[in-house]
Amino acid sequence: MLDWTGHALVDVGIAALCAMRDKDNPVQLTFGELDAAAKEMEKYYFGGALNSYLTCVFMNSEYVQPGTGRKKDESRRRYANRILWAHRAEPEPSAKGETCVFSGLPATHRIHRGQMPLLTGEGVLNFFPAAAGGLFIAGPYLTALQALPLGGRRSEGKLLIAHSDSPALTLAMASSFVEDNRRLLALAMSVGLPNTEGPDESLLREQASYDRAKKRPKYPDSKAAFTLIGSDLLGVLRLRRDAQDDHAPTAGLDVYWLSSSGQGPSLKFFSVPSHLIRFLALVTRASTSTAWERTIMRGWAGESTKASASRTGILTGPGRSKNAVLEDLFAIYEYGFIDKPSAHRFVRRHLFSDLRSNAASAEDCCWDLTAVFLKEVFLMSPERVQRIREFADALAAYIETRNDSSLYRRLTYAKYFWEFRAGLVKAQRASVKTDLLFSFEDYLRVFEAEDSTGVTDWSLVRDLICIRTVEQLYKSGWLTPERVNEEDAEQEQTA
Repeated sequence: MLDWTGHALVDVGIAALCAMRDKDNPVQLTFGELDAAAKEMEKYYFGGALNSYLTCVFMNSEYVQPGTGRKKDESRRRYANRILWAHRAEPEPSAKGETCVFSGLPATHRIHRGQMPLLTGEGVLNFFPAAAGGLFIAGPYLTALQALPLGGRRSEGKLLIAHSDSPALTLAMASSFVEDNRRLLALAMSVGLPNTEGPDESLLREQASYDRAKKRPKYPDSKAAFTLIGSDLLGVLRLRRDAQDDHAPTAGLDVYWLSSSGQGPSLKFFSVPSHLIRFLALVTRASTSTAWERTIMRGWAGESTKASASRTGILTGPGRSKNAVLEDLFAIYEYGFIDKPSAHRFVRRHLFSDLRSNAASAEDCCWDLTAVFLKEVFLMSPERVQRIREFADALAAYIETRNDSSLYRRLTYAKYFWEFRAGLVKAQRASVKTDLLFSFEDYLRVFEAEDSTGVTDWSLVRDLICIRTVEQLYKSGWLTPERVNEEDAEQEQTA
């Protein structure tokens, strides 16, 4: 009866129906399953709690029209029979002989922006085939389209959804949002939504919203849309990691953040490329999962510190606040391509953050995690990554053997390339008495080689060398809190 269409809005609606009926594939949805889903949506959509959310999705639909009484009840019943129960409907006169644009099946309805976001109004001829004044659709797909709000989240007054060429990923993301919406609607129909605005401990992944003009609570609103998507994506990948094949192709994810409101229609589109999803999948594996979890926790901790400083009382977490790590990770692809300066900033802020002045943070310095980032996000060749690692290992061994705090300081505190290079040259001269620390070819391959990262950036290479060097010195016991404190004190005196 139903199958994936490739159209984001319809597919997310289909995924929501599957999640509501605990199905893995839309072909498993029977008329009885659609009946049950339509009945659930009817209870939710005409209950009033969703009005502020549905307004930005199904503009001017019967779901959001005010009024009470017998006449209003009859109007809502007719609308529900026509739209929510569209899978049971006979073709309407205006749709007879037409074809559904999503499935190729015979159409039963002609719809406008009241039934699908971002279309034009009823009777408007612009932007429809053959000046039809609407979009033709088959009944089951119209029912699925109505489930779209449940498969997304209300985020900062707009609809947030995620769609992938992988049906399993689309379904997994929609299932998370269906669970959220059901939780909130159960709260609304029992004790009621929070009669306040902002952080509320009764809400898990959103903040309370309040209509001051009408003096009543609105449907809770998820904040930091891309942090929420990133967090849920990580959750999906953690659940699937045991079944993942490292060599299997990975599908990307398209994020839509839109509003069909007449006051301010909008659409923001963001693509999460397949290699970024592959990175997130790989770092949840055993060898890097602990380091990655600590990195993510530092992203939440940073928001908590900001909240305390500004006395906002904000509750951190997905849907409540931004995670600096996830926000900076997605910012690398904000313009549709890999922004190399943003990628470097991510390395410095989150993979090498505070390691120079906090020995306790050295435990979080993980070369394996950094290597995955370089290969999957930076698209650096494995050979280049290995050369940087070997160069750093040689420096770490030299520093430990010679107890050379001066070289360690040059590596970690140098602001200019000449300072950094001078430290290497000094160490190279000192190593002549035994074995050379590095060769001319080693230096060129590490600092002058160019690959997919473009023009060589000495500060990026320095940061990568430091990550590996600090990790090795911490593991060997050479780098201790006492030593770091001594280096800090000496650095302050010379600054």
